[in-house]
Amino acid sequence: PTQFYGAWNGDWAVWGGASFKVTEKATINGQVAYEDEGTVAAALNVAYELVPGFVITPEIAYTSFGDDRGVADDAFGGIIRFQRNF
Repeated sequence: PTQFYGAWNGDWAVWGGASFKVTEKATINGQVAYEDEGTVAAALNVAYELVPGFVITPEIAYTSFGDDRGVADDAFGGIIRFQRNF
């Protein structure tokens, strides 16, 4: 369906996520998504406040394509984000 929130195939999709504060400086964030066509996606990151106002967030992501998109393999990815708040 045409929509502007997120891209998916099929008639429906479900997203879920959670955050857990591990220490004063570290928070673990995770998200899982599933769509009607069988694709599953997951992401996990740790937001770490190195010093007040400066957060480093490494993230890994995985997608298993469950439909016929012409993609034979699963997808893995990763980023690292540096954020300075003033």
